[in-house]
Amino acid sequence: MAFKVYMQFIAPRTNTRRAVARHWRCRPRLALTIVELLVVISIIGMLSALLLPAVMMSREAGRRATCANNLRNIGLALQNSDAARGRLPASGNFSVGGVGYHNWLVDILPYLERADIHQQWRFDLPASDPKNLPLTRVPITALVCPDDDTVAPHEGNLSYVVNGGFGWTQPVDCPVVMHAPSANNLQVVPIDLNGDGVTCASSQPPAGLPSDKHLYFLTGLFFPENWPIGGITVRHRSLSAVSDGLSRTLMLTENLRAGYDPTIGSTWASPLPWRSCFFVSGYVCDNAKCSPGQVDWKRANERKLLECINPGRVMPEGEAPWPSSNHPGGVNAVYCDGHLQFLSEDIDGRVYGSLVTPEGHRIIGPLFQPPLDDVP
Repeated sequence: MAFKVYMQFIAPRTNTRRAVARHWRCRPRLALTIVELLVVISIIGMLSALLLPAVMMSREAGRRATCANNLRNIGLALQNSDAARGRLPASGNFSVGGVGYHNWLVDILPYLERADIHQQWRFDLPASDPKNLPLTRVPITALVCPDDDTVAPHEGNLSYVVNGGFGWTQPVDCPVVMHAPSANNLQVVPIDLNGDGVTCASSQPPAGLPSDKHLYFLTGLFFPENWPIGGITVRHRSLSAVSDGLSRTLMLTENLRAGYDPTIGSTWASPLPWRSCFFVSGYVCDNAKCSPGQVDWKRANERKLLECINPGRVMPEGEAPWPSSNHPGGVNAVYCDGHLQFLSEDIDGRVYGSLVTPEGHRIIGPLFQPPLDDVP
């Protein structure tokens, strides 16, 4: 009897063990074969290849949106400054002897929520003075485009510049342009805007022709001035005087070659026009002489020349005062009415030139501009 009970108790357990053993012997292996592993890796690689461009495009769109927002805010600050003062700031302020004090950005700092820097600024001293220089090296996020690959950490970088028209004036108040026959050959030459064959004229031009200085004013929005205000050269414009239309006149664009330059210590406060402005190409006039038959506004954005939208990217820092960006196909731009638009690098030169000049319809002589509506 005892043996029978024992067998009844043990046998089921023995059978269970045998069944479990058979189960584990017959169970399929869970590991992947090499072929299966390669297939999985290939699938993951293909998915990554498909997703990576989308991720990169999303990041680029985000950087471009931030860049555009910064530019729009600077445009709004310039509008507010114009409303408060009744005029736009000078592109750069210089003593009669040519000492550089500050540029347009310093004047609008309170409207960019940096009144702290503006309040500490010594306006009686140049930007390079030891009392002002540390302020110019304060990084200001609103002044930098995230796509600007020339940005130096913890320095006074700048990615945005104002409309300077054709160029600037030397201390003798002579209109000049910067020419770039090649990336390593920059020339600053006087320009004969009225085509009378005379540059830096101290006398009146022939009857019926405006002076070079008058045409220089009609074709630009921001100008260098003497500091303190009221010196020999006083030349400025208000937005209310933009007769070509605020929505059809450029105020700001991007420029990768502005701002901090370690070779000379230039920062966002530099008053030098080629570091704080953008210009229309001097090649509009052959050999800087705007005489009859030598003017072609198409060359304002001639792709084979360096003085147009984007070729300046290959040039040294601070030596390419023409619009440039790392956005594919063009640059962001803000107009005088505050609206932002992406400006194609392939825009017709006649259209681009007309957008730069705030009073182009008043130009008479060889430099006459056809109305935008007449451009095919």
